[in-house]
Amino acid sequence: MNRVYLIGLPGSGKSTSGKRFAKQLGWAYADLDKLVTIRAGRGISSIFQKEGEAAFRQYEQAALHETAASANIVVGCGGGTAAFENNIDWMRSHGVVIWINISLVELGKRLLKSVNDRPMFPDRHPAAIQQQLQALYESREPFYQKAHIQVDSEAALLRINSLVIASY
Repeated sequence: MNRVYLIGLPGSGKSTSGKRFAKQLGWAYADLDKLVTIRAGRGISSIFQKEGEAAFRQYEQAALHETAASANIVVGCGGGTAAFENNIDWMRSHGVVIWINISLVELGKRLLKSVNDRPMFPDRHPAAIQQQLQALYESREPFYQKAHIQVDSEAALLRINSLVIASY
């Protein structure tokens, strides 16, 4: 396979680690959220506010399907991408899916430090973030479990070499 899809909860490192992983492989990197904003002509928060989550998910799925036209690419997916429509099965049939599964405690710390606009986390209180992360994990974990590979850190992701990816 010549496509890798990184999935996981918000803050798990899909974008940051994905760029490093793509560089290590000598491949391109695409951030699905950025592709959505280009397609929609506005930011994700604006899409959520003006059109709702359903519209965002339609933009997201269209952008995801566009990645099939690319080879030798690592795609950092949004936290919910795998859990909507038939996206996880589509990703599995078009590339290698890697779940970056970071502890909820670590994710909470990362989200508190994050300056990124995250529409799923409007409340910046630590307890609220942990509660939201737990709920997201419980609803999305069955989809994340379908990943070909599961890693628990960026270091683990970077240890995966192209030979492992080629075997899928």
